[in-house]
Amino acid sequence: MRIRTAFFLLFLASTSAPAAPHIRVSANPTPRELFAEERLEQAIAGLPGDEQILLATRLDPLLKPYDKQIPDFWPDAKEAFLLRRLGNTVIVAGYDPSGVLYGAMELADRIRATHALPATLDFQDHPQLKLRGTALGLQRPEITYEGAEYDYRYTPEEFPWFYDKAAWTKYLDTLADERINTLYLWSGHPFTSLLKLPRYPEAQELPTAQLEQNIAMFRWLTAEADKRGIWVLQGFYNIHLSHTFAKAHGVPMHLSAPTPLASEYTRYCISEFIREYPNVGIFITLGEAMGPHYGPEWLAKTIIPGVKDGLAEQAKAVGHPVPEPPIVVRAHATDIYDVMAAAKPLYSNIDTMFKWNGESLTWTDVRGPVKDEFQKLVAASNIAIANIHLLSNLEPFRWGDPEFIRQTESNFVRIGIEGLHLYPLRYWDWPYTADNTTPRLVQMDRDWIWYQAWARYAWNPERDPAREHAYWVSQFAQRFGTTDAAQRLLAAYELSGICAPKLLPRIGITEGNREVLSLGMTMPQLIDAARFNPAETLWTGDAPDGERLNEYVANEVNHEPHHGETPLGVAAEVAASSAKAVTEAEAAAPGIRAEARPEYERIVNDMRAIAALMSYYNHKTQAAALVMQFGYDHNPADLRKAEPLLSSSVDDFARLTQLTETTYRNAAGMQTSQRQIPVRGGPETNHWRDLLPVYQAELKTFEQRLESLGSAQLSATVPKQLPQVAFTLAPGAGESFTVKPGEKLYANADIPIVSVAPELNGLTGVRVSTQQETPIHFTLSQPAQILVGFFKSSSSKAMNVSPSTEQWNILLPDAITTEKGLPVTVWTKPLPAGANDLDLGKGAYVVVGFIPESAHVTPHVNFSTTNANGELPNLDWLFED
Repeated sequence: MRIRTAFFLLFLASTSAPAAPHIRVSANPTPRELFAEERLEQAIAGLPGDEQILLATRLDPLLKPYDKQIPDFWPDAKEAFLLRRLGNTVIVAGYDPSGVLYGAMELADRIRATHALPATLDFQDHPQLKLRGTALGLQRPEITYEGAEYDYRYTPEEFPWFYDKAAWTKYLDTLADERINTLYLWSGHPFTSLLKLPRYPEAQELPTAQLEQNIAMFRWLTAEADKRGIWVLQGFYNIHLSHTFAKAHGVPMHLSAPTPLASEYTRYCISEFIREYPNVGIFITLGEAMGPHYGPEWLAKTIIPGVKDGLAEQAKAVGHPVPEPPIVVRAHATDIYDVMAAAKPLYSNIDTMFKWNGESLTWTDVRGPVKDEFQKLVAASNIAIANIHLLSNLEPFRWGDPEFIRQTESNFVRIGIEGLHLYPLRYWDWPYTADNTTPRLVQMDRDWIWYQAWARYAWNPERDPAREHAYWVSQFAQRFGTTDAAQRLLAAYELSGICAPKLLPRIGITEGNREVLSLGMTMPQLIDAARFNPAETLWTGDAPDGERLNEYVANEVNHEPHHGETPLGVAAEVAASSAKAVTEAEAAAPGIRAEARPEYERIVNDMRAIAALMSYYNHKTQAAALVMQFGYDHNPADLRKAEPLLSSSVDDFARLTQLTETTYRNAAGMQTSQRQIPVRGGPETNHWRDLLPVYQAELKTFEQRLESLGSAQLSATVPKQLPQVAFTLAPGAGESFTVKPGEKLYANADIPIVSVAPELNGLTGVRVSTQQETPIHFTLSQPAQILVGFFKSSSSKAMNVSPSTEQWNILLPDAITTEKGLPVTVWTKPLPAGANDLDLGKGAYVVVGFIPESAHVTPHVNFSTTNANGELPNLDWLFED
């Protein structure tokens, strides 16, 4: 009786329950295929029908019965998928598990759009860019760990977001939705936060309980990323050591050259990392601390052997060979072509990365030296990756111009670039924006269009612009309200979006993190850019053809034709465009839903702030051109015309300060002294209210100088010698000497100093050989700026050393002259107290001295005539005390 009842109940269940689509997967599904099934199950829940949906890779036995009805993929069609409906069977076939995942997500999107399975289906797709990644930094706005740049320990106090699994799940789901397949995690030396290193117990930097929590968290994170088709690539700098390890062995925490001890330690760290985490790759900055010429040796003899050691341990554990994880090498501060030549015979899965537009966003294309570099990297690499890095000219305001991004990634494909590495708009303060709100805004929410547009066009940038415009209107409408309001908000984003990218190359100093465009520029930075070490690729490679201010004024004065974009033309254009953006944003107000109004009001305020900033630059650029014209004709009328324009720029900046006073916490994410433009960085110089007095004082000084021109010339003042920081030079390379006329500039050559800038005369420096090859070692009594003199010679015999503009800042051009006439320019960079070394590779340089970290150099006055080289007079004194 029980058996008959059971069969009867089963019959009732089978006849009364509505039919529903069901999913079948491979007999041996990967985590990615299981995640694909989970996503698709959510989409078909509640749908009527009796279709079967097959999820599998193309050659899986599950799809064998359909071999003649579905095509094969082309060779190496990584992540490709096809969707096909054959009667009551819907097939989702992937070239690989990632293709299965993306095919399932495509089908899920179509089901959600129509609330039904497609009645007909025949679709194939694949990505244009093979690597599509976002970046996060386990780094902070300020240096917090023993004065070491880039080094931070992973703790809940430093990085509470790292331990938030719910936030990670939301973030990873978003990346999966947008078909992102790589996640780059930046750090200086992450290994002691993620590994137990039993061979080197002295390297442990965290309490054991904290270390175990980190290891468990990272295992979870990498597994969760892997099932969503995302490789986690852990970044690190070289050569950085565990601080406790360095102290135990009496060596610096950052080394400029390899040592056997550092090599053994680093190789072991990498081996343990690969062994411990099977779903990761590594992402390497070979330079900065380490000399560029050591990159090939370090990668070939330390890093790659470490990866192979870890792979051997993995293979031993699972009983079969495992594929090589990706290694990505930055083409930054290293001899990248020598690096790749040394590495490729040893390791196949290795790619390169190079910055697109430096550390800003300035153009949809590249040309000249930047394009040449990308083309060479494409030829030398498996995959060349474009690094959208830091966005120093965009922060902190909202930015999202989809067409700009589409054109940019279309140019990636044209050049042969196959990878994207995307920074957040606010890298140093992740996960938050700079908006002054309670609770704080999260970047993934506020900057949704930034991530969505880059990901969309990394998959396929060759989409129809008209259809794309309609797509983005629909996205704004979903978030904010009516279609009309959405049209206007998109227009506001597009009109404001061109402003910072177009303006920076024409008047800025650098596309690097030394400059924060939103905080303005001083007049000397506009009229005397050479003094501030401008990055020439900003306008020769990362912008269309055009003129800088000095060239523009020279052409005007000499009645020569202009070429390309002009500074005054662009400044006027972006002022007008940003004003239109305000009009469009304000006009959207009637169509905004109530719940979206707070964010809408923040958007409007951003548009007004950008317009005030662009008006500031428009007025100030015009004023700068007139001052530079005065350098040619010495007509005080030029300066009198400049004064009201400069005054208007201060009014513009005051309006910008008012707009940001309560709405923004600060401007730049980075709070260190690496920022130099417009002023030295730090928390006290990172809000518009901090800079307004600077520009007001500049205007006041200019007005006072104008008054003096009516009576008498200003007398030139002789600058005083800079204060010194005591140092101890270790025996070996280099010798101490007094920097003064008559002294030899180099240890091995009779090249006497003829003249020295007064600020430097009498300092204690270190001279080395003209073909110096070994580093110098020294100990500083306190944090200091090291002053190093470099010269440029056209002689093929000269061993020139060029400072990295990202690490060094110019202090005094042509500060030292010699009997042979080689001008020596003095550069500086900060160093911590204690043991340091300097390794600039083979070549000539001279250490001019060490000065306090806060020391400031007042520029020389040179007003009335051109100098002996025919250069224009120095007019910076018109604006500086």
